Amino acid sequence: MTDTPKSILEQISTYWPLISNPLQFVMRYAPAIRKYVAAIVKQRADADDVTQEFLTRVFEKGFCPTNVSRGRFRDYLKAAVRYVSLGVLRQRRLVELDDAMLDSLIAKPDEHADLQWDAQWRECLLDRVWQLLELHQHETPGNLFFTTLRLTVDFPNEDSESLAARVSEVLGKPYRADAFRQQLRRARKQFARLIIAEIRNTLHEPQSADIEQELLSLGLMPYVRDYLTTDSWSLNAEPRPSP
Repeated sequence: MTDTPKSILEQISTYWPLISNPLQFVMRYAPAIRKYVAAIVKQRADADDVTQEFLTRVFEKGFCPTNVSRGRFRDYLKAAVRYVSLGVLRQRRLVELDDAMLDSLIAKPDEHADLQWDAQWRECLLDRVWQLLELHQHETPGNLFFTTLRLTVDFPNEDSESLAARVSEVLGKPYRADAFRQQLRRARKQFARLIIAEIRNTLHEPQSADIEQELLSLGLMPYVRDYLTTDSWSLNAEPRPSP
């Protein structure tokens, strides 16, 4: 751990300027941090201790990142998690590893741990998008984006007539199937736009190819493919601020 006047929050603000609240943003992906540490530290109790220590050190002291050249926030954060976690392991002697083994782990990350990180990062990102979609519905009179899309996901075998009936129960008044289908089409497009906006927030000066690669890397392209046009990357960039 290296004390430095440039904290993690300052680093995030510098390299990812679309993130307006760095502390909140890091905490949003705390489950991914915990999962990644658990893949490095096999004992659950030890992993919990290391995760807590990492978050405490980050927000109290900051640290100097080793590589931000790739421009992806999740790469930056993963490298930091690994660096600090292995330092804690050495300091607390939670596992018997010599310096050579530690250096090897830092230089060549474990494939299983990387897969855990990517999967949990994707889950955190989708959770955030669902939250934004629900907030959009609450703030927009007559909007049912969250309700219609959530019902479609929860009841995949039901048709629009049955799903509209469920909306009627929620609203306490009749709701037509054609109105449901219209809301659902718009909801899916908004969901795709929110995914792209969140991706953009985690890339440094992203170009179209960068966004596309990140969508493919995280397995998110199926959510957005049907809504992409030649100008989709700029059109869908910021449907709503994502702090």
